[in-house]
Amino acid sequence: MTDPQDPLAQAPLLRVVHERHPDVDVVVLPPEAPAPELADAPVPVTDAALDAERSRVEGVLAGLLAAAGAEPAAAPRATWRSAPASHVVPVVEARLPIDGPEAGVAVGRALSARLRADGWDGRLDRAGVTPLLLAALDDRSVRVAWLDDAVLLTVRGRDLPVATATARALVSGTEDGR
Repeated sequence: MTDPQDPLAQAPLLRVVHERHPDVDVVVLPPEAPAPELADAPVPVTDAALDAERSRVEGVLAGLLAAAGAEPAAAPRATWRSAPASHVVPVVEARLPIDGPEAGVAVGRALSARLRADGWDGRLDRAGVTPLLLAALDDRSVRVAWLDDAVLLTVRGRDLPVATATARALVSGTEDGR
């Protein structure tokens, strides 16, 4: 009968080596733990899903611009940014020129009211001396920053899983205008 505490009980070949060569130390390591199962990689989204999320983000920005009642200094900028694990996220930004702090407060009130009406959870914050309004809804976010002469609006969409090549193309801007 084998002793369950005897490490050579499960290694008959090593037992024979140990019995024939008692002067040799035989070290038996414990069995390896099974490798953790890797989580299933997310399925890349379709082109239609990418287009829909970008349109959603652009729609949020358009609604905020309408609520502010101001025209951006230049056309809003839409880009794709990389996110962890072969994900990309659509981001749109606009810069609204303002004439002094009172105008900035008025824009802030209008944006805050629109975000609340649309169901966004918002809070005031600061980045150094720059006042911020941060809002979130359904894994999307809005960041409003007040500068001396402008209000910066940034709307960030959901992280979307894509193939690595698609992520590179979107982030570099080489993906068919998407």
